[in-house]
Amino acid sequence: MRKKLRAVVCLATGLGVLSVSGMGGDLITQASAKSTAEAQDKAVKRQMPSPHTITAVPGNSDGVVLMQAQALIGELPSTMPGSEHDTPAMVSLGKKLYFEQAISINNTQSCNSCHPIDNKGSGADNLKTGKGAEGKSGDRNDPPTMNAGFQIAQFWDGRAATLEDQAKGPPLNPIEMGMPDAETLVGRLKGIQHYAADFKDAFPGDKDPMTFDNFAKAIAAFERTLISRGSIDRFMEGDRKALTDQEIEGMRTFINVGCVQCHSGPNLGGMTFQKMGVFDKYSNGEDLGRFKVTNLEEDKYVFKVPILRNVTLSAPYFHDGEVGNLAEAVDQMGYLQLNRELKDDQINSILRFLTTLADTERTTAPPIKAKVSPATWVPPLMQDIPQTEEGDLIRYGARLLTDTYAQLGAGAKDEKMRFSGNALNCTSCHMDNGTKQFGLPWMGVSQAYPQYRGREDQEQGLEERINGCFERSLNGKALAVDSREMKAMVAYIDWLSKDMPKVVSGLGVPKFEGPNRKADVQKGEVVYSRFCMSCHGENGDGYQSMAAGGSGSHVAPALWGANSYNNGAGMNRLLTTAAFIHSNMPLGTPWNHPAITNEDAYDVAGYLSSRERPQMSGLEKDYPKKEKKAVDCPYPPYADDFPQDQHQYGPFQPIQKAQKKI
Repeated sequence: MRKKLRAVVCLATGLGVLSVSGMGGDLITQASAKSTAEAQDKAVKRQMPSPHTITAVPGNSDGVVLMQAQALIGELPSTMPGSEHDTPAMVSLGKKLYFEQAISINNTQSCNSCHPIDNKGSGADNLKTGKGAEGKSGDRNDPPTMNAGFQIAQFWDGRAATLEDQAKGPPLNPIEMGMPDAETLVGRLKGIQHYAADFKDAFPGDKDPMTFDNFAKAIAAFERTLISRGSIDRFMEGDRKALTDQEIEGMRTFINVGCVQCHSGPNLGGMTFQKMGVFDKYSNGEDLGRFKVTNLEEDKYVFKVPILRNVTLSAPYFHDGEVGNLAEAVDQMGYLQLNRELKDDQINSILRFLTTLADTERTTAPPIKAKVSPATWVPPLMQDIPQTEEGDLIRYGARLLTDTYAQLGAGAKDEKMRFSGNALNCTSCHMDNGTKQFGLPWMGVSQAYPQYRGREDQEQGLEERINGCFERSLNGKALAVDSREMKAMVAYIDWLSKDMPKVVSGLGVPKFEGPNRKADVQKGEVVYSRFCMSCHGENGDGYQSMAAGGSGSHVAPALWGANSYNNGAGMNRLLTTAAFIHSNMPLGTPWNHPAITNEDAYDVAGYLSSRERPQMSGLEKDYPKKEKKAVDCPYPPYADDFPQDQHQYGPFQPIQKAQKKI
């Protein structure tokens, strides 16, 4: 039986001091009277220049959550503490030193090796623990360098008070860069011609500017420029459209569940030290944390609270990198720190909010070219479903499609109702309950059926199409087309489609034109680590929450392995996968503002295609007319002479060109 704890914690926030009591229960936190008064005074003085602007005022839900956010989180400053003493020459030198490999024993490693900021990196290497110049791994996860200068201290145990102190550590650490002493490092730099002038420009008043202290000062000056800003910052400034309704609801959940008790302030963390495992022991009992620095008994298993900015880009998680999945990290924090067993919808909601903390520049790619229907894409509201027998059928259909595993999978109590064969829900692919434009929506789908399907070489109704998903995407078996369950699912899709025109843009996924080359699977793995691992885990197996008790659907779906779609599924086709990723991922990405480039989406789709997954029998019977087979169908036989490997990984342009001649 877990021990209850009542505590009073004071945390510095952007606008005042936050008092917290009852860490295990609902958050009853209130901003201080001064902070509240200031927020209300500002709200009165502000004007609303457009319908998309909100103000932090009581009386409406958006205004209240903005008040809470401004009081508990606050706005991120435009500069870091200490930057007032930095000069452009110091920053320029620091940037060179950040990427300089000569500061490692064998000239192989720079600061950027473990804290990559190039190629849209967030300053985290996405490894469990850091790997040094000579291949040795440390015992702690490498924290990101973005926004690091806003923290109360550096390193997980806070042993370095400043960025300058931190910069001196890794080069002389025998496991990391392995330099024997500071003199050897400075000697290395003196042997590189341009550094003499660079140090002199950066420290013109010093008699001997090329010193280890100045080395650290320059790197710190550069790191103080590494400030990230996400959509949350635009929301904090009053832009209502900066966040979706789901993301705003996620912010409410983040606050009300109690995450903000530790992850407060503009960086959402980094300003306090907390014991890892308040209500239950954390699995790793070997790392004593801050105790190694202070030798105080109360500092055993105490670590600096990590910042959450760019958290979706910096997997794996915790000081030991043991958790590779952000959903699991959220779940464990609820259990260990708040005495809560979070429900799937709470975890999902918090994940939606955490995506708003990612740096906009690092999650922005060239837009998709797609013709958009002038018709407004407005999903109907569930509360508008009539309270009739027909309405009951629609609601049942919604439940089946959104909770497929529990209703029609292994989670169903009645064995006769088990039709799906993995842990996915239909909404694992059909985004936002089938209402997201270009997110494989169900809105407008009813008008598109019956339609000819080349895979079966026949015209199919919506029922057959749904069964195709059960047999392939859900790795299961077909339902009777006249069953109540099939009728209910069709009824829900019909209800979503009822006000949609027959011809509408936004169905399926946008047309995707991949590069004229073979997908680079190794590069795709790197892209996966940066953008996808935070949700789906290092092993691609997603995450099943503690509340599910090992018998529920995954809050983060599996992308390969036994719980994922089989090799006959449409999502196993590279161009389809790439288009879906480009227009929908990471979580919450709108189709017209992609986060991943076309090339990266192509490569990560190739990586997913290379992973092991359930195998469907009888695929040789697909496409009776082989000339109608999709160019990216990864299994034979084919009507052309191109090898299976090319059909799976590309390039596809030669195949497309040959098909036109058939």
